[in-house]
Amino acid sequence: MLTLSPSQRAMMASQMEARRAMKLADTLQPELRAQAPDLMSAYDKDQAHGTLLDTISKCYAQGIHDEDQILNICYIRFIINADVFTNQSFAYILNNRLMHPYAKARHLILSFFAINAMRGGT
Repeated sequence: MLTLSPSQRAMMASQMEARRAMKLADTLQPELRAQAPDLMSAYDKDQAHGTLLDTISKCYAQGIHDEDQILNICYIRFIINADVFTNQSFAYILNNRLMHPYAKARHLILSFFAINAMRGGT
């Protein structure tokens, strides 16, 4: 009988999450390049892939697993060229313990695009 220690289970879970993040990054990159070619042309393929992996990992750490929300958060990260998870402007959303991770992501996305629209952006 095979018995796994808690540390082995944690390591396996971490590796599975890393593979899932890699697969999602491989899926999102062509989609972002198709939806926003002018924005993504500023990033080479490896740089964009690394940014996607970093953003996806941070989304998972926040409990955000919805792929559409992750796509939008990645899009925001490329637009502002800054990490939304370390940017103090978004801390009030991300540090709110009363909000579900899905609601945090939705609020983050809607807030960004509403502010962008009020400023006269796209």
